[in-house]
Amino acid sequence: MMSPDTQSLKRIVIMGGGLTGWTAALALAKGLRGLGIDIVVIDHPAHRQQDLHNEATTPACVAFHRWLGLAENELVAATGASFQLASYFNAWSYARQAYFMPYNDHGFMLNRIDFSHYVVGRHLQGHALPYDDYSLAAVAAKHGRFWHPSVQESSLLSTLHYGLCLNTASYANYLREFALRLKVVHVEAEAVAIQQHHDGNIASLRLAPLGNAQHYSGLTANREIAADFYLDCSGAQARLIEKQLDVAWQSRVNTLPMTHVVSHARHIALNQTLPSHRELRTAAAGWIQTLGSQTHCEQQYFYHADFTSSELAARTLGDAENAQVKPLRSGRRASFWYKNCLALGEAAGSMGPLGAGHLHLVQSALLRFLQLLPAHLPAHYNAAEFNRLTHLEYDHIEDFHALHYYLAANNSHAKTNNDFWQNIHTNPLTDRLAYKLALFKQRGHIPFYEGETFSAGMWTSLLLGNGYWPERTNPLINTMDAHWVEQQLESMKKRIAAAANAMPEQALYLHQQQLSHT
Repeated sequence: MMSPDTQSLKRIVIMGGGLTGWTAALALAKGLRGLGIDIVVIDHPAHRQQDLHNEATTPACVAFHRWLGLAENELVAATGASFQLASYFNAWSYARQAYFMPYNDHGFMLNRIDFSHYVVGRHLQGHALPYDDYSLAAVAAKHGRFWHPSVQESSLLSTLHYGLCLNTASYANYLREFALRLKVVHVEAEAVAIQQHHDGNIASLRLAPLGNAQHYSGLTANREIAADFYLDCSGAQARLIEKQLDVAWQSRVNTLPMTHVVSHARHIALNQTLPSHRELRTAAAGWIQTLGSQTHCEQQYFYHADFTSSELAARTLGDAENAQVKPLRSGRRASFWYKNCLALGEAAGSMGPLGAGHLHLVQSALLRFLQLLPAHLPAHYNAAEFNRLTHLEYDHIEDFHALHYYLAANNSHAKTNNDFWQNIHTNPLTDRLAYKLALFKQRGHIPFYEGETFSAGMWTSLLLGNGYWPERTNPLINTMDAHWVEQQLESMKKRIAAAANAMPEQALYLHQQQLSHT
């Protein structure tokens, strides 16, 4: 029997639009369709967050679009997105490094033993194996090629995983249009006061008479809008979760040491080659990401302000006059779901886009929220489980990102006289990450835990690609016929090279896709 203190969920208010707010609005409109729950976005230009021009996503974003029912070819054409097969480490750990890390594993099992063990075995014997040559995604990305994965498991193309490079402004507008078609209400107004119930839950928002707020029928005579649940998508301002509910922020500036990002975007010429990867390289006070959509190429310098100025950082990108600077706050909320409020985007946490960026965390949180959102409130255990799982996700992503810094700081002799990287070198690793590295060093094995975002193959790829080699590997590989193993490795490499060569360059592929859907 339902407690007399419970209430059914009839309206959800989202504070803030932009990339986070409209992703949330469309996901809720899709996930709660047919339940009669009103979804209202309260948004005002004065409080919109400044997003980076481009954002790279993981393959999880492709699956998220599929769940939303979005036609990818239409989305790509409408927003100018591009496809991404890998991350290119350009002198990340050492000066002559040129390594591609794909989203899927390298090579294939031989005799039920992971391919990486053969690579390590060859390395321990003093024979280098060109690791990139054993990944179709890496070889294709190296030459700017792309093709969608095949549904036929016998095809090498079925092994491809890909993400997208999105133009954040056009993408947010695209989501907004879809959300409005699903009856999401958009109220363009500013919340000037927030009321709470006696139990601490948010009761209502009072809106200033701006935009279309004065015509919205859901307001009371005092221009207040009440809801059963609220999503804080107000960015770093965190107007609900922090300023009103006083949920603490847990800083991670020691393990994720970026305080600002300076970015510069330029238009891509029609005849310009479109890469199917993003590039990562270290800099004096942080690292630089270069990624291109169909319309823009953007460089983003993530740096720590104690080791450079915004002017010097902008000059590093080559165009100080037109560069944009944005402050960052590395960390997360102590509770993401508190009372009747859920924080998303920068209101929830920020870790930078080394492995999984802003959009991945938003989409992942929304899917988790929809799985745990009950028909009635309050829902204390639902909130507790959401917070537990989200902290787990943040833990593992934070370790994956911290590993990038660790590898760069410990592998490069060129950085020995650099104050920033010397400071990174002294940062302690979490117990989780230290354990993973110790196990990998001893046996070439990566443990996989609940809440992991990245596969064991991606962890292995990141480590081997940046020169972190195990001291031992699976001893069973030494019992196999060496000639047979050599034949299998050579055949594998040739098949991958042939499949990559048959793929078109991404610009041509996108053109063909658009022609086929017109």
